[in-house]
Amino acid sequence: MSDQLSDEAKVRKDLLWGLYTDVRTHARHAETLRTNVVNFMIVVASVMIAVIANDGQITRKDLPLSLVISVVGLIGIAFAASYTELYERNRKRAVKIRVALDAEFLEQGGVTTTSLLDDADRDHEASGLYRWSRRLTGSTRRFWFILPGLILLSGITLSLVAL
Repeated sequence: MSDQLSDEAKVRKDLLWGLYTDVRTHARHAETLRTNVVNFMIVVASVMIAVIANDGQITRKDLPLSLVISVVGLIGIAFAASYTELYERNRKRAVKIRVALDAEFLEQGGVTTTSLLDDADRDHEASGLYRWSRRLTGSTRRFWFILPGLILLSGITLSLVAL
């Protein structure tokens, strides 16, 4: 009976571990998509700005392209928001699964993945580099909203100048 129970526990552990790695993979995929799309929008907006600035003046004929830049920025903000939410959903799922793995299979040993990660985070957050970079940039999630926001702001500014 004991062997059957440990076989069931092994199957449960393998199932939870597989689920954990799956949702972490989904989170990484969302993060990769978000960065690639935002980077692509930066390139597209840069090309359009170069076309507008090519003749050395901004005129009324540049208004349509300026409005397109604004739309690219809006789409970028919406995409970044959507994929940030998707990343966070999968990250939180992974944390819950990791906590379940800790509770069921690791707590009796004294060291859990959660305690190891918490210790590593405390050490990292105490470092000067962490405090300096967080003061400078804030959350990294904000960074992915700032870039499309700057594209939107550039499009609006160019549109106003073109009027």
